This record gives sequence, structure tokens and C-alpha cells, in this order.
Amino acid sequence: MGRANEAKWTERLRALGLRGKLPDQLTEAVLEAARTRPQGERYLLADGQVPGLALMVGATGAATFWLQYRNAAGQRRMHKVCAGGAASLRDARALARKLLVAVAEGGDPAAEKRQARTESAKGKTVRQYLEDVYEPKKLKLRKARNGAIAKAHILSSWKPVLDVQLAELTRDAIEKVLADRKAGKRKDGSRKTKDGTLLRDWSAFRAMLADAVEREYLAAMPLARRPEPLRGLRDEPRVRWLGENDTEEEIAKGEGERARFFTALGKFESDEPARGDFLRCVARLALNTGMRRGEIVRLRDAMIKLNDGRIDLPGAICKSGKGRPVYLNPDAIAAIKAWKEVRKTLPLPANVIGELFPGSGEPEDTPELVAERWEDRITQREFPRLCEKAAITGLTFHSLRHTFAALLVKAGVPMIEVRDACGHASIVTTERHYAHLAPSAVRRSVQALRVS
Repeated sequence: MGRANEAKWTERLRALGLRGKLPDQLTEAVLEAARTRPQGERYLLADGQVPGLALMVGATGAATFWLQYRNAAGQRRMHKVCAGGAASLRDARALARKLLVAVAEGGDPAAEKRQARTESAKGKTVRQYLEDVYEPKKLKLRKARNGAIAKAHILSSWKPVLDVQLAELTRDAIEKVLADRKAGKRKDGSRKTKDGTLLRDWSAFRAMLADAVEREYLAAMPLARRPEPLRGLRDEPRVRWLGENDTEEEIAKGEGERARFFTALGKFESDEPARGDFLRCVARLALNTGMRRGEIVRLRDAMIKLNDGRIDLPGAICKSGKGRPVYLNPDAIAAIKAWKEVRKTLPLPANVIGELFPGSGEPEDTPELVAERWEDRITQREFPRLCEKAAITGLTFHSLRHTFAALLVKAGVPMIEVRDACGHASIVTTERHYAHLAPSAVRRSVQALRVS
């Protein structure tokens, strides 16, 4: 190991938490540290024993053994040996040595694997790749609802090319689907498909094609750049928040949108378990914490620290995959305490413990299924009825999260703090949605200017 590589090796192992005398090659301890202590970036650890063998570690700690070699023509290749958790280090080295023997005999394992996948892709349509490969190997790994939505969008938006052979999919075919949808008109002359919808549908389809290239079912993407029908389109988010159009006169009279909303929420009743108390709890939590609907219905008692005034959201239920603290104001604390009292009155079996919004205790009640039932109750039945009673249009449950963020921004809270409160992965998202609501320092300066 050269001096430069030795310094990088030492730095990486120290970052993984290894202390004392460091090994000069991969060990089971190094492998365990790499898998359990993610560094937030991708990096490579050379084995040091088998030539060309290395451990590729992803930003989240997912580890894979790869073999680097040169084929008979002198071309550099990388071949996946096995997943880091699927075999021991000893087994990975044994597999790598067998591959090196094949290379020495003139073989090219990476090319042979690619050829085998290309052969298997023959006769496979876009629909078949979606259902046989992309869904079970990719979409199934997402949150259940998100994977199902992605599949449904692809099936509904790309019907004209679903039965085309995957290997025969062309740029022209893709652009024709997008152009036809872009040109579609309603009876009133307005466009059927909005810019944002077109961009999101292409993004979902492109992700599937990129997956096919990565798995070597496709030699390359059918098109490298943005399709022509999408050039110049921008996905401008429509941020709808509660009370955005209230006038000062309406607010003074208690007739504004926000006043009507809270009046209707206080009187709301339902025929379902906990009656109107469930919607009152989740609506107040969304308004006072900015949590997403999926985060709220997946809360467990252990996450809630009322004495400390916060909720510790784990990455498993957050959209970004990263956990975050959610701080509670008195209204949010009161909503949780009130719901816990209501929960005591629900006819639940003794084996249902821990969930803030529990299921029935039946064997088929997985946590994900229970959460989806509560979500459906909000979005499909109760929240639309609440808005109708409050004479409010264009408002969704997600708008309550927008309301939380919008009020913070209008109060002058720094954008970076709003990002953290909302759990956005990037401040770019926060600024794109809410920057226009921030009090303008430039405006205040100009208005205060006196020239004469």
C-alpha cells in the first residue's frame, strides 16, 4: 500500500470508529463498521489480500464486494462479486479468486453477465420489465404507498409504449407520448396535462429506464437529454395554505378562511372510531408541527417526549429517509394529550400497544397497513367533508403543512430553520416553495429611503 493510499485508509478506518492498531487489509470488523456506521458518502475500501477486490460502501452503509480487473484486450472491468451482507469476507475472497482464474483463462465475467442479461431482456416489453423486474426489485423497497403510486403513474401515463419491446424503445416513441399529452385539450380549450404533471411522469419513467440500464437490460438510455416536448417547462409548485386570501376585514369579523376552518373542525363529527376527535388531533398536529400525513399516522408513543416538548421522528417514516426532531408548542402537546385520553375509550385488544393510532390487533394488521387505513380515512372521507362544511375549496390535508411553513416564513424565521422544521432534504426545496412569502429586506430598505 503506497503512502497516499495508506493515509486515506487510516483516515477512513478512524472515521468508522476503529481505534488502536489498524489492520492493513479488510477484516470482518472493518466490514461490520462500514455497514453499521454510514458516512453519508460513497467510498471504496481495497481488500489488500486479493488483487482487485474492494468493498464499495454506499452513503447509507449498504456494502458490496466488487472485483476490478483487465480483460484479455486490456480493458478495465468491474464485476459485482456479492453483497456485503450476503457472504462472509472469506467467501467473498474465494469467489473473487475463482473469477480471477476465469480472467486468466481469457474470460470476461462482466461482459458475460451483461450478455446474459441482454439475452434475457429480449422479448421483454416495457410493461413486463416494470412488473417482473422494476416493481419487485425496486418499487417494493420503497414505502408501500409510494411504490404503488409510482407504478400506477407509469401504467396510466405511458400506455402507448407499454407493449413495446424494451430494447426497441426509441427517443421518437417517448417524445410522441409526451407531445400528444401536452397537446391534449379539454372542452374549454385548456390543456389537460399541466407542466408539473408531465415533468413528474417523465421523471418516474426515466428512473425505470435508468434502472434497466444499471441492471444491464438496456445497453443505454434511449435519449440522453430532456425530451423535446419538455424543453422550457418548469414545475412551479402551487403552495396552498390556510387563510392566504383572508382580508383584514374578514379576519377582524371572524369570517376568514382560517376562522371558518377552526369552527368547522371544532364541530366535526364522524361515524368512525373516535368520531371527530381523530381528525381534530391530526389536523392540529399538522398545523402546529408541519409533519406530513404519513409521519403523523405512523407515530408511536416511544417517539413522543412530551416532557421535553418534542417528537423524535426516525428516518424509517420520514420522506427523506433521515430522522429529525419535531418540536411541540402548547397546542400540539394539548392535541396529543387529548387524543391519548380518547384512545383509552376505543375497543382495542390488549395486544395493541405502542402505536399512537393503533389497529385492531388482527393478524393481518401490519404497521404499514394500519397507517394506510388511517391515511385513507383522512384523505378520502373526513378532510374533504370538513372543507365542504367550512366552505373552503382547493385545500388538502397537505396544505396544513404548507400553512405551518408559510406562517413561519411570514414571521421572519430564517429559511434554513424552516427547512429543518419541515424536514426538507435541501434548502432549495424550502426556497422554491416559500421564499416569495418572506419579508423582503430590500423592500423595507427602499421604502425607508428618503432622498430629499
